[in-house]
Amino acid sequence: MEENEYSRLEELTGSDFEIADGQPDIKGWDVKNEQGEVIGDVEELLFNPQTQKVRYIIVDTDANDLKLEARKILIPIGVVELHEDDDFVVVPQIEVNHIVGLPSYVKGELTAEHEQHIRSTFSSLGAAGVGIGAVTAQPTENFYEHEQFNQNRIYNRRRPENNPERLLPEEGTREDETDNRDIF
Repeated sequence: MEENEYSRLEELTGSDFEIADGQPDIKGWDVKNEQGEVIGDVEELLFNPQTQKVRYIIVDTDANDLKLEARKILIPIGVVELHEDDDFVVVPQIEVNHIVGLPSYVKGELTAEHEQHIRSTFSSLGAAGVGIGAVTAQPTENFYEHEQFNQNRIYNRRRPENNPERLLPEEGTREDETDNRDIF
């Protein structure tokens, strides 16, 4: 049986990849709901090194305004948006019950069932959750073609003067002095 992409996802820190020049490094930024309440902060990005695409942000809920249990959760990259002007991430229409229902993220223990649960949770958010398309029992090879994983959606709110010119790196972009490759 062919290895599913979810088993090949890596955290950005410690990998041979880095944020592309001109792209915001959102690690450490607050993650908020539409009401401006802090859900947590972006601890890390989870990406596929083969496709060089970010699939999730890893959110640490340790410091939050919602009285949530301190843990790490995954939010699909296509569900979050950068604030119009300020350096924080917004998750439209998310509610406490959505966050509480998400499985905890533990490095190296992501499963197809976890990903399916996450996708189902965010599909229930409607338009903001990008609930387009049926949710299948297991991730398939086109699982990440869903709008929840469209990393360009993160710029939906950003004012044009705050948007980077280049959203995605060219295929195979490499740094001259390092083995790092650009993503995001």
